Amino acid sequence: MEKFAQLKQHKKDDNSKEFNKILENYLPKVERYIKHRIRFYEIKKKLPVNFYSPTDILADVYFKIYEKFDTIENENQLRIELFKLADTILESIVEKENQIRNKIPINEILKEEISILKEQLTANADGEPVLINDLTDEDISYMQKEFKPRVFLFDFDATAEFAKSLGLNPDDFRDEKLRALFGNIYGQLPETIRRILDLNSLGGLSVGEIAEITGIKPDEVEKVLVEIKEKLK
Repeated sequence: MEKFAQLKQHKKDDNSKEFNKILENYLPKVERYIKHRIRFYEIKKKLPVNFYSPTDILADVYFKIYEKFDTIENENQLRIELFKLADTILESIVEKENQIRNKIPINEILKEEISILKEQLTANADGEPVLINDLTDEDISYMQKEFKPRVFLFDFDATAEFAKSLGLNPDDFRDEKLRALFGNIYGQLPETIRRILDLNSLGGLSVGEIAEITGIKPDEVEKVLVEIKEKLK
């Protein structure tokens, strides 16, 4: 029996334990996506360091997907709902912590962010490199110095995922300086655009799936990915 059919049966039997065992097969990319976004929010000072656990957020995703599973019709929809829930939970946490963000239509936000992407980003990696996957509390206190340029230096494996999704050669990013350049551009990406890139690269989602999650038209999602690729070139 295929995994999705097994999930359907376990939900019908109200067997959450066996349901969760099968669901684990769908979660590695979701967990990686959650970890990455939490770390970035910490660096951006939108979340306190080491306060929110990816495991706890993933557990919340488990619980909520079980609650609404009867409305999910196929495996593709399940993938989309998993990332939607992860985003919703993360966004609610960030809003609570920062008490910010008036509700602005998503298309207005995207229009402004595309403008920023085209006109304001630089690829100047003059700042002190900061390894995004290995920050400590002391590193975060260093980040409080707003006048210092910040460069997010990903490890090669993380950068390779981004490179592949953008049609670039991952091996080009074995050079630490190039990873620093990428990290600097990534760090300057507006929130909606960075979310699109994360869903595509770390989540492995298609343009159509990202459109479903974000509420942005597929052609706009495609446009964002093309703009990022051109910027990196």
